[in-house]
Amino acid sequence: MKPLLALLLCLVPAWSQVAKKAALARATPGTQTKKVEKSVRVSLAELKTLEQDFNSRLAGLAGMDEPVELMGDTRGVQLEDYGIVVTSEVSLVVTPGVMPGRPKIPPEMAARVRKARQERLPLLRATMTDMMRHMAMAFQQLPASQQLVLVVRLYYGAWEDTTGMPAQVTMKAARASAAAGKVETEER
Repeated sequence: MKPLLALLLCLVPAWSQVAKKAALARATPGTQTKKVEKSVRVSLAELKTLEQDFNSRLAGLAGMDEPVELMGDTRGVQLEDYGIVVTSEVSLVVTPGVMPGRPKIPPEMAARVRKARQERLPLLRATMTDMMRHMAMAFQQLPASQQLVLVVRLYYGAWEDTTGMPAQVTMKAARASAAAGKVETEER
């Protein structure tokens, strides 16, 4: 009895998986079928090269005197029938930390950090626009309508006043628009 019960329990998942019938697309007379652009795969090596280039551009954003801190490596992915999405997280200023001799960040230091962040935001936007143009040129094999998205999340210390400061800058455009430098920018 037990082997029969075990066999029946093993077969239960098979009954719950209903095969879907392949649907045939029929064009009714008088309707046009939408032309679908064939999706082209970008190699992982190309994405890796792009990620490394973005890391270098972001790290050198403000020059060598006052570096920008990358909070992790830039990551890029290709989404089928959509395009390329690249993300990164940076601190526009290497932030001072709380330590035994300084249990609290002094107001003057916090004000200097905020001012430096505000001054670097336009540099970040310009670099991101250039990065979008670079992506469009690097991936010319993609259809012109495929999307390129670049997202940079901004890191802030818990002690910072982030009023009026964006937490994330997103740029998005079709590949053809990005090549011309026409991108949509969203800050939130």
